[in-house]
Formats: sequence, structure tokens, C-alpha cells
Amino acid sequence: MVKNITSFLILSALVSGIAVAGEGGAGEYFAGQDLRFSATNATVYDGGNDSVHVMILDGHFSMEIGDNQLSSDQAIVWLKTISSWGEGSEVTDYTADVYLEGNVSVVRGKLSRTSGLSETVVEQGASLLVSFFVSGEVFVTAENHNTSDKSVLGYQRIYRNALDFVRLTDKGLVIDSKVKLPFLDEAAGEVEGGEKALRVSDFIEAGSEESGQPAAESDVKDRAELVTKEEKKPTYRYPVNIAGVWEKAPDLDITTLADGSKIATLTGRFYLWQKKNEGGDLVEFQADNAVLFYGGERLEKSPDDSEGDVLASGDVTAAYLQGNIIMTEGARTVRADEMYYDFENSRALAVNAEMHKFDKKRGIPVYLRAVKLRQVSENLFEAEDITLTTSEFYLPQISMTASKLVLTDMTGVDERAGKVVDDSKYDGLLTDVELKLGERKIFGWPKIRTDFERPDLPIRRASIGSDSDFGTIVQTQWYLAKMLGLKEPAGTDSSLNLDYFSKRGAGAGIVVDYGQQDYYGGVSGYIVKDRGEDDLGRTSSRQNLASDKEYRGRFTSRHRQYLPYDWQATFELSYISDENFLESFYRNEFNTSKAQETLLHLKRLKDNWAFSFLTKARINDFETMTEEVPTLEYHLKGQSLWDDRLTYYSDTQISRFRDRIGDSSTAAGQQQFYTFFTTRHELDMPLKSEKFSIVPFVAGSYGYDDKDGYTTRLNETVAAPMEDKVFLGETGVRLATMFWKEMPQIQSKFWDVDGIRHIVKPHAEVVSYFDNDDTIEMRDTYNLGLSQRWQTQRGRKGDKRTVDWMRFDVDATFLNETADSAMGPARSYGPAKFIFNDPSTFFLTRRNDGRFGMVRDSVNADYSWRITDTTTVLSDLNYDTESGIFQQVNVGMSRYVYPDISYYIGSRYLKPSIVNIPSDGVYEEGSQAVIGSIAYALNDRYTVSFSQEYNVDYAKNVKSELAILRRYHRLYYSLSFATDESLDRDSVMFSVWAQGVKELSFGKRKYISLSEWTAEE
Repeated sequence: MVKNITSFLILSALVSGIAVAGEGGAGEYFAGQDLRFSATNATVYDGGNDSVHVMILDGHFSMEIGDNQLSSDQAIVWLKTISSWGEGSEVTDYTADVYLEGNVSVVRGKLSRTSGLSETVVEQGASLLVSFFVSGEVFVTAENHNTSDKSVLGYQRIYRNALDFVRLTDKGLVIDSKVKLPFLDEAAGEVEGGEKALRVSDFIEAGSEESGQPAAESDVKDRAELVTKEEKKPTYRYPVNIAGVWEKAPDLDITTLADGSKIATLTGRFYLWQKKNEGGDLVEFQADNAVLFYGGERLEKSPDDSEGDVLASGDVTAAYLQGNIIMTEGARTVRADEMYYDFENSRALAVNAEMHKFDKKRGIPVYLRAVKLRQVSENLFEAEDITLTTSEFYLPQISMTASKLVLTDMTGVDERAGKVVDDSKYDGLLTDVELKLGERKIFGWPKIRTDFERPDLPIRRASIGSDSDFGTIVQTQWYLAKMLGLKEPAGTDSSLNLDYFSKRGAGAGIVVDYGQQDYYGGVSGYIVKDRGEDDLGRTSSRQNLASDKEYRGRFTSRHRQYLPYDWQATFELSYISDENFLESFYRNEFNTSKAQETLLHLKRLKDNWAFSFLTKARINDFETMTEEVPTLEYHLKGQSLWDDRLTYYSDTQISRFRDRIGDSSTAAGQQQFYTFFTTRHELDMPLKSEKFSIVPFVAGSYGYDDKDGYTTRLNETVAAPMEDKVFLGETGVRLATMFWKEMPQIQSKFWDVDGIRHIVKPHAEVVSYFDNDDTIEMRDTYNLGLSQRWQTQRGRKGDKRTVDWMRFDVDATFLNETADSAMGPARSYGPAKFIFNDPSTFFLTRRNDGRFGMVRDSVNADYSWRITDTTTVLSDLNYDTESGIFQQVNVGMSRYVYPDISYYIGSRYLKPSIVNIPSDGVYEEGSQAVIGSIAYALNDRYTVSFSQEYNVDYAKNVKSELAILRRYHRLYYSLSFATDESLDRDSVMFSVWAQGVKELSFGKRKYISLSEWTAEE
């Protein structure tokens, strides 16, 4: 029987090819094994980093982990807690570093070397450091238990000895920053036990105490003689060792072939390992059967009466393994049916291999399956017929397949040990790639480049739906570098957009974002052959707008470069084919993003001053704008004068302008160049009383404009002739104070209140203006305000945090002459800012606008109430004190009811809003809209989301949207229906996205967040 099995294994080994190791996560050494400590005395040191526990155990110390048993006179233990979420619950693991001292003994069982135990000997039999990962429980047994503070750890002899060893052996042990690390010094005093007080600076690098990391080896050269130096790495190959796994040892049979070479066959479950280097790295195997290839007498059986668990050891050149194979090399773990491994060249081949890793960052497992996996060299791998998926099922719901993978693993030793590195260390090329839904192919591509740091599918986003203006919509976004088979530079993210609209045409574009330490930016472009019309609103003047361009599109480039000597340069270029393209195809960007401009901006910002150069040009003929060729600015903020008795502020701008009128505009303009200049200087005299901060100030501003000049009075009448030189003086005073009261006796479980701190901040400002011409005249202003915070403590005992339970701010502004008194009742008015943040903007606007700034007496208020951590009320308002009318009122409440319901309801009211469109018979004063949305998890599979906006004054619906979400195994679907009556548009959208991979979505991304709380995982 044995002979038959031997022949079969030999035959299989000769016809098989090789198997590789994949990537495994740190801590996959020996899942589920407990760690047990015992000693006469145990002292636990508390404080510092709560995730790292330190214990000193002395008196007959012993430790058990897996099948390893270690003992010594005493030991010190660093135990770091690692908490994560996976597979539906919180998982707690540990990493342990244990330093043993005095009569050290190590006993290994049959399975000892599968535990991932890393050990370094300081002095044979005297000192030992072991490091390992614990995925089970930790138990400590001691006759005497004590606790102490971490700050006194530095006075313990064993702690200092361990530090010396850790430092000179380049281990990654983290030293808590609160530990006082003494050092022998004749100038220092003595501590208990006759030892000298020691200096922290001798152990911790200057300026690195906060980091808690050990100092460099050069900082402790004077103590190097206390520690044995590391031996040089050997150049020879270490022997291969064989041990049994079960109680019954495997059968080992040695055979000599016809050519004189020798082989050995193993039948029965065994464990085989080889040491890779003196650092303790291993390559390990478990399998049911094997054929070992070697020459001469280089494989020796252990005597039957020998002690230990090693069955045989020797210089094996290669091995063929079969049956339930587990291969581990560092952090890589691979399971396979068959495997061939070349020990001389570190090459391998595996048949029907699978690698499993849990991605803690995304909260999902990752499975890589391959018919054949090859390790060509230590860092180069190849795979054939691979499947990449997040599903443990044999037939996954969604997966990616490829005929071939070539992977270069540039991962350093630190990353393989579980340490985080910033840059990707993988470079892979996939061939004949297919994306599958079940067994159905939905996408194919010849080659894809990947770094394995994000989803490896070439498509990153897709939308499929129907819209009343665009027709059937198919929008896709692809990883550009992956599709071209190129390696993307670090810090770069590139995409290719391919779209189709049945009523408009086909479109394509690119988006590239990039960034490094001294620069960042982006480039985007899009072109579409448009055969449709733009509908930008529901009034007739905003509908059925045809473009005179057959091809429409845009190109935008923005770049910022940080230069030496505190300079920075910004370049922007924005080309748009026509006036309505951006609003039609990129509505969100049109409404909310930065203006589309073409400019060059140089700025130097240092200390409290800044200088800038700006040139801005128009390249879109339809656009009405002001060119700046160029603008120079200088700003100085908070400059102390006269030994801090005075504070000086200065803002100066000089510009060469040209107003450009767009081709579609009916406005007339000469569009000639002109000069604009403004400068403002303010001098403050801060005064400090016992309770108040008082700042009297004076300021003067000068403006010059050699084109139209300053033409408009406060009553909006035009002055003739215009004034090209104006001066505005200011004088005033600012007052502020703050006081608070703590009321710990206020307690309420119902309102979740644990004490109240009431903080009150009143402030006031009075400003009077005087001028040289009524075209620059301003209204004298009086501003009063009160800011209040009610703070409380929330959270678990021992982990309390301070939150703003309530916030209430009130600000009132009064003018010496309002718009009504100056020119009769105002036709349209509303909130306006009291402070002008940019002095030049004030002068630019004031030239031809008499209504700039506040025009009526008003009160503004802002209130929020954080009822609980899941319920908040927000509101703000503006009240016109002259008319007694609320000009603006917003109020809303958001609430999350665990685990099924999340909703928001609110109201927005605007009194000054007037819509007058005679051609459409529309005239409305005021606007009040009611807004509401709710997401409700019907069960574990279905979630419904509904949102609604309705305008009460118009008695019309504004927008409605309904979405239904369906959850499958790590995959989500949604179907949404939306109608937007403000744009006269209806749409239907189908969306798909994968659990834990937000970058990859098909359809609207707005519902992805719902999948995070509907599933209780």
C-alpha cells in the first residue's frame, strides 16, 4: 500500500508545475489560540496609551501560546489591543512582545512552529524576546496582583534592560511617552534601592517624546556594551525540518532513483518548515502527502529514541506536496490542492489555489482563486485562470476573472510584518479581464494594470436610466491607466468617461487629479455631439434653447505649485463651448463650484503679510467679465506698534481692468482698459479692563477709478459729473467680553444632560463714516450681538466628551439712515452682511450701487438644539424691525431611530423673493417651501427612501424622489424615480454597488450611505 502511494506521489510530482504564495493579513499565524501567563507576582502599569498594556511578572514566570511553553525568573509584557469589525461583530485581537530574563527555558510541541512565534536571543539561557499575534483570549494567573502608574516604569531594572535590547535589535516596540526613563548620571540624585536617577533625553530623541518611539541607536552608544551585538546574516541555506501534526506520525520512506538521486515520500498529515534568515522568517507548509527531492545523504531521520518532535531534517532541494496544503511565508498564506516548491531558488507552483484575506479598512473579505499560481522569484508572481471576489461562495454573485496575472511584490519587511506604509508596493498586470454577474459576462477588456489599493475592476462608475430631457441615459466612468495597461504615477487618479444620451448624442471625456507634497491640481475635458435642446427651467424663456454648436464641451485645467521662499503659483484655464453647456450637462458644478476662469496667480504669504500678482483673461466670447491685466495686492494684518499699544492693518490693491461684454449680452460697453486703485489703513488701540476688551479704532480708505468713476448716491440717484477720486474715513469702537457658569447639579437622563456649562459672549460695534463726496457716502452703523453656548457631558463613564447641547446667537444691526428714509419704501430687501471681508470689493461695488451693504434695521438669530446624539433641531431667521416682518425663516429637524428609520423635516421661508414673468402669467411674492425625507428599512433585504419639496406660496410641487433598495450578499441594488417640476424633468435610475467598495457604483451614489446602517453587520 505504501509503495503504491509512493509511486503515485512521485508520478504526480514529476508532471506537476508550481505554486505560489499569495498575500495574507498580519496576524493570520494561528487564529484562535489563547495566551496564558502565570507568576508569583503580577504588576499592571496603567496610563498613557490605553491600547497598550504593560505587565511585569516575577517569581516562576511561565507562558503558554499554542504549543509553545516558555519560562524564566521574571518577564515584562507589552500587550497591544487591536479592535476591528468583521463578519458582523467586533473582533478583538492582540500583538504581544514578551521579554524574559533569568533561567530562560523554551519547550516546543509538535505544532509549535505554526504559531508564528518570532524570537531573538540576547544571551543564551539568560534573556529572550518573543513577539507574536494573539487571536484568542489572554489569561493571567498570579498569587499577588498590583497596579501602578506607567510613569514609574523607567525605574524598573528589567524594563531598562528590555529597552536596551529592543533598541539595538531594531524591534518595533512602542515605548509610552509618559514613562520616565532614567539614566545613570553622576550629577543626578539617587532613587530607591541605591540606583541613580536617570535622564529621559538619553533614551528618547529630542522632540520625539510625544511620538512614544524609541530613540535612534546612536543615542545610546554608551550602553551598547551591555547588549550582545547581532550576528551577521549567514550565507548558507538552512535545513528543512519535518514534524508530524497528529498523534500518529506520518510515514517517511526514502527511495533511490535510477540516476542515483534520492527522494523521500511522506504520507500522513505533516508540518514542514525552513528558516529563511537569522531574523526568524520562515517558509512553512502543512499537507497530507509529499515527495521530497535531495541528493546524497542530506536528509537524516531522527533516531526513534530522540527527544523532540522533529521527524527528519536536512538539505532538501525541492518538494511536491498534495492534499489540503497550507503554505505560509511571512504574511502570505495560500491554500491549494497540489504544490511544488523549489527551496534553492524560492520558486513555487500551486494548483487550485486560494488566498483569503479580510480587509479591515473596508470591512469585507477578499478571495483570490487561481487554477495555477507561480512564484517565479522571491518578488515576482504569475497566476493563470484567476477569480477575484468578496464572496466565499464557489459561484460568487459578482467577480472579476482573468486568464493571467503578473504581479511584482515590492512590499518591504515592515509591511509584511503588519506595519502601515504610505505608498502601494504592488504592481500587477491582468490579461483577458472579464467582469461577471453570476456566470454572465457583463464586461471584457484585454489588459488592466492595478496596484491592488482600490477595486481592481476597470470600471469605477456607471449609470443607467431614463430622463425626459436626455432620453435613455448610459453613463460610465473607467480607470484610464488600468484600461491602457499603464502604471499610474503616485498621487494620480485618472478616469475616462463614455456616455450615451438617446435624445442628445454620445459623449466622451477625461478627468485627471494629481497631487504631491509641493503641488496638486487636475485636468478635465468633455465633448459631445449634441442634437438636442437645453431645458434649464420651466419658464418659456428657459426652455427649448438650441445651441449653434454641433460639438459642445469643456476643458478645465487647474494647478497649484508651492515654490521656495514662501511663494505659490496657481494656474487655471477654462474653455466652454457655449453659454448653456455647463448648466445643462454639469448642473451641480454650475450652481455650487468655483467660477470657471482663466488666470495666473502668484502669491507670497509670510508671517503677517502677503503680496500677490494676478492676471485674468477671457477666452469664452459669450462671457461678460472683467479682465485683470494685472492686479497687484499687499496686505498686512495685526502689526504691533509702540510696544503693543497700537495694532496696524493695511490692504492695498492696484489693477488694470477691462470690462468685457459677452456676445449674447444686450448691454453696451466700450471695453477699454482703465485703472482702479484702493487702499485702506486701520489703526487700533486695544484696551483691557478686568472684564471687557475695548478696541477704539480709526481707518481711512482712498479709491481711484479713471473710467466711469464713482457715480451713485445712497438714494440711487446718479451724480454728474462723476468723481474719480474718493476718500472714506471711519472711526468707531468694538467691545467684547465672555463669562460662564458651571451647574453640575443639572442632571437628566431623559434629555441626556450631565451638568451644564453656560458660556456667554456679548459683543458690540459702533462705526461712524465721513467722506469727501456723496458718491462714497455710507450709513453710520450700530451692531450688537450675543453668542451663547450650553455645554454638557455625554458618553460612557470614563470616556466622557463635551458637546454643545444648545447654541443661540443673536445679532442686531441699526442704521442712522435706512433705505426707506433715504428714498421711500424699499421694493425688495433682505439680509446682508455687516462686515466687508475684502475692502477692495466694497469700493468696486460702491461705485455704481447705492444699496450696497445693510439698508434696513434688522435682527438675525441662529439656534440649534442637540437633543440627543441622533436628534438635532436647527433654525435661523432675519427680522426687519422697521416693517415688523420676518424676511427669512429656516427651521428643520433631523433624527435617526436605531436601527430602521432616519428622517428630516424642515421649512424654508423667504419674504423678499419676487418672481414676475408676464409672458408666462407668473407673479409671486415670497416663497415658502416644506422639505422632508425619510429612509426606512422594511426588513433585512429592503429599504425605502422618499424625499419631497413642496412650495406652499406657489401651491406647486418642486421635487419628489422615491428609491427602493434591495440587499443581496455583499451587493446592493436600487431603483429610483424622480420628478423635478422646477426644471420640468422626470427621470428613472437603476443603481448597483458592492459592499465596502464605495469607489465602484452603478447609478446614483447618493444612496450608498443607506446601505451602511440598514445592514446590521
